[in-house]
Amino acid sequence: MVVPPFYDAPNLEQLRELLAEVHAASGNLPIVYYNIPSASGVTLEPEQIAALSDVGVKYMKDTSGNAPALTELLFRYHGAITTFNGWDTLTFYGLAAGAKGSVWGATNVIPELSIQLWDAIAIRHDIQAGRELWTKIWPICKFLESHNYASAVKTGMELRGWRTGGVRKPFKLLSDKHKAELEALLKDAGVKTV
Repeated sequence: MVVPPFYDAPNLEQLRELLAEVHAASGNLPIVYYNIPSASGVTLEPEQIAALSDVGVKYMKDTSGNAPALTELLFRYHGAITTFNGWDTLTFYGLAAGAKGSVWGATNVIPELSIQLWDAIAIRHDIQAGRELWTKIWPICKFLESHNYASAVKTGMELRGWRTGGVRKPFKLLSDKHKAELEALLKDAGVKTV
């Protein structure tokens, strides 16, 4: 997985050169392009992302939160690049639209619900069952996105009884108030906590 350099964003030509070099240096391993404009400063149109396939990009993790761009990648450019959803609150929509998977931090907290959602939508094509699951899952995803993401995910894991070692400074696990809020959301979804 390759994310564009951050702080001083490369232009499209520089990004393509970088990806081509990484691809060649790896012995031509397929690249997962990590599309995260909010962190990298690199914003590409769906057509530009699909064109990265000629420099070794086979997959793309979309963490832009841009539903129209995700839709265009899934429907218009599916032959050029395999797109994975990477924005928690768009997971249902991405899977329903045919994303081949989701790189989804919430799965660390709610693996059983994640598997059930995948099974309902991607395997059984049961949108109604997917919707019912999504009503349980979406509040958790929204909560995770509303806080420092790593802190919220790791707090959720700790609530499940899975030790994480915390997060790197300057970040911390969530405060008791937010921890209680997340625990209530998990319990509302039928997820056991310790």
